[in-house]
Amino acid sequence: MPKVALIQIAAYDLAHAEDGLQRALEMIDDAASRGVDLIVLPECTYPAYFLRGQREYIQGGLRPWSELVSFFGGKAAEYNCHIVAGLVQPGERNRYLLNAAVLFGPDGKVIGSTPKSLLWHFDRYWFTRGMQYPVFHTDFGRLGMMVCADGRMPEITRILALQGAQLIVDSTAWVTGGSDRAALTNPQVEYMVQTRALENGVWIVAANKIGLEADSVLYCGRSCVIDPDGNRVLVGSTDREEVIFADVDLSPAPVAPTGRRPETYATIVQPTESLLVTRVLHEKVAPETTAVRIAAFQMAERPAAVVHLRRIEELLDTASRQDVKLVVLPGTMPPGTDADATKASATLTRLAELSGQYGCGLAATLAEYEGDRRYRTCFLWDSGRLVGKYRKVHQDEAGYAQGDELPVFDTSFGRLGIVLDEEGLIPEVARCLMLKGADTILWPARASRWPLQTVARSRADENKVHVVLATPVGGGTALVSPSGAVLAAALPDVEQIVAAQVLWALSRYKEMAPGTHVVNSRIPEAYKALAT
Repeated sequence: MPKVALIQIAAYDLAHAEDGLQRALEMIDDAASRGVDLIVLPECTYPAYFLRGQREYIQGGLRPWSELVSFFGGKAAEYNCHIVAGLVQPGERNRYLLNAAVLFGPDGKVIGSTPKSLLWHFDRYWFTRGMQYPVFHTDFGRLGMMVCADGRMPEITRILALQGAQLIVDSTAWVTGGSDRAALTNPQVEYMVQTRALENGVWIVAANKIGLEADSVLYCGRSCVIDPDGNRVLVGSTDREEVIFADVDLSPAPVAPTGRRPETYATIVQPTESLLVTRVLHEKVAPETTAVRIAAFQMAERPAAVVHLRRIEELLDTASRQDVKLVVLPGTMPPGTDADATKASATLTRLAELSGQYGCGLAATLAEYEGDRRYRTCFLWDSGRLVGKYRKVHQDEAGYAQGDELPVFDTSFGRLGIVLDEEGLIPEVARCLMLKGADTILWPARASRWPLQTVARSRADENKVHVVLATPVGGGTALVSPSGAVLAAALPDVEQIVAAQVLWALSRYKEMAPGTHVVNSRIPEAYKALAT
């Protein structure tokens, strides 16, 4: 069981790079005194994160790469451990710069490096992005690396996991804003790295900076250790230099929560210009015409289908009087309809009638019978008219057939995609729906041991779409905006109508930061492992 040390260091700007280097080496000494197997330092520990420009970097009188290798490699050899350091690495023939996580082995040599792939904001002015995601074999296990914003791209950690990574190391510089030093945070530490660990069944450790750089870039600290279930094992402070130690058990083989169907993910590797979302993003829409009141019903299970339907009708009556135009029911099916075709058909008819009666959209999950096959299907009505249906592609129940496509429906409520149950834990599913032009993803789910609301926030933020999560009581029912913010959420222990005003036009804005775009910053040719 390897012992990991995460070095949370104060930020130093380019003019004080030498001070930052010496402080990093001192903190390595402190970390190694506890006898560790792996030491991790933040993104751009040397010389700085904000380089101002290539000219400033070149004229900065900085240490040559050979000296950095000597310093950090020497510490790794001295303490017989591995070190991952975030460094500015010269590219081939010094023609360009890489923002890299560099792995040093106990012999002092560079085992390998992983350049940052998703360049964030001003990164793009001086760094060249990486397009490879290698996994390295060490004495204590298989290790993958990423750099900061790479954690916002689910493709990257997924590729590392598919190559057998047991531990993913994040050299990061999570930026933040706020007037309260003790409350500083960032979406990645709030929910994204937890989701990255959970969806891949791997450990993730992240080392971040604290303090202010260049009078403008503020870091939130909160270096952390996340277990394969997405739990925060340890989280650092927001405003103190410190070393965080953790024992990481890599003995169980990594197991993601649910299976994959790579043959259905072809959209992920299609050229960007050919994607439907590329056309959709150029459509002109009047924002005021894209507002729709959407509700997710959080419901308890009931002993009979007729009782369940009666309760749905009561809630629909209330919701209709509050201008709700689209309702999403939890993934729990009315009792008996999963094993009785006649009862399922009668329930289907009644739900369509209720949609027409209350003049609303309705998304409900039922068993669908076709010949000798039975599907777990989400039906979507608009004022009683069937708009479409989604047959669950990732089927995990005996006796149910699998669907074979991930459709997006063009409706009066915007373009809708659907994921069912544990499919929300599979990042490729929501990604495909977004790339097919979905503005809003409906997520009817059953009871789950996983933190579904945390995952819903990640799916919304990483795809810049709205997510409507409807669960049984206690499951985390919520509506989430494209920023990952929770618009409305249910109390944990009651039945509740959870409604919010959704302006689906907001999903057409895909920029995460200037020059960093959910669609255009992807590298489809680098993601081939996801669709094979």
